[in-house]
Amino acid sequence: MPRKMTDQEWEAQNGSLSPGEATARGLCWQCSGKGANYTAFGGVQRKVRCGTCKGDGKARR
Repeated sequence: MPRKMTDQEWEAQNGSLSPGEATARGLCWQCSGKGANYTAFGGVQRKVRCGTCKGDGKARR
């Protein structure tokens, strides 16, 4: 069984692109094209669909 990620590892899955960089690449500025945002607190880890791109990861104009 794989080990559970720490909260920090879980949140590290969020994109690292700046909003301008993501948009220049045609990706959503909010999720860096991943289609979701990762959040964790106290061992509760959640993956939330990006509301800006509706989960497809594409830039909106």
